[in-house]
Amino acid sequence: MATYPIKQLTTMQRLLGGVALFRPQGSVKWVKIGPCESVEFTPNITTVDVYTNEFGDRRLIRKITTTKEGSVVLNGIGAWTEWLYQALFMSAPKYLTQAAIANGSLIITHVEVGGVYELPGKKGTVSGITDGAASDPVTYVENTHFIFHPASGVIEILATPAGATEDIEIEYTLPAITEADKLIDYSIMETSGTRGEFRYIGDAKVGVSVDLRLADVEFLPNGAVSSGDTANANVGSLTGAVYATADKGYGSLQGLEKITYA
Repeated sequence: MATYPIKQLTTMQRLLGGVALFRPQGSVKWVKIGPCESVEFTPNITTVDVYTNEFGDRRLIRKITTTKEGSVVLNGIGAWTEWLYQALFMSAPKYLTQAAIANGSLIITHVEVGGVYELPGKKGTVSGITDGAASDPVTYVENTHFIFHPASGVIEILATPAGATEDIEIEYTLPAITEADKLIDYSIMETSGTRGEFRYIGDAKVGVSVDLRLADVEFLPNGAVSSGDTANANVGSLTGAVYATADKGYGSLQGLEKITYA
């Protein structure tokens, strides 16, 4: 029994440019994946060899195909959409929600210079920081004794004011955050993959206009998820297992214009 990959289809090789789309299971909406360095579809075929001994020795007369499967690889995806984060980190779609807090107080003990602390929420504001002393509390001055990053709620202590105790009391507020704000809130490696229908539409200006559809694909991250690289574009790559369906098989390849060359 032999198993081997077949070279990419000629039509696929001529898809020099195109648009990659994905439709999650149960959805009617297509998601635009964004620019990809390459899209590679690889069929993998398993065969059984059939021989004859009619010539006085054993000679191959046929290969019988026993298994047909395939995979699709999206290399160098450059658009960091909600969908790409979801696929690369194997997460279910979810948005952050948060209740509003008008007058919050957070006490942190044994504060150190250089220490980083955080509010219990996102996009808050700091009304003031003191050492929390019952009488004559010592005030921390922003950008002198601490810096604050509102989006993440992170506070870094730069210095301790003279006469301050080792504790701080932070007065803060937090806004209400709803799903309408569309701040993703993903759990990493929560799912077994991102599954749905994949579509690649070839661009006639630089290749052949064909519409490739893979009816059921489950994408998994392919290699490291790059981030923080200031010298190069941060990109992600995905590998999808292609599954057969009862009504569409593996999928289809349809021409959008007459192919005039081979």
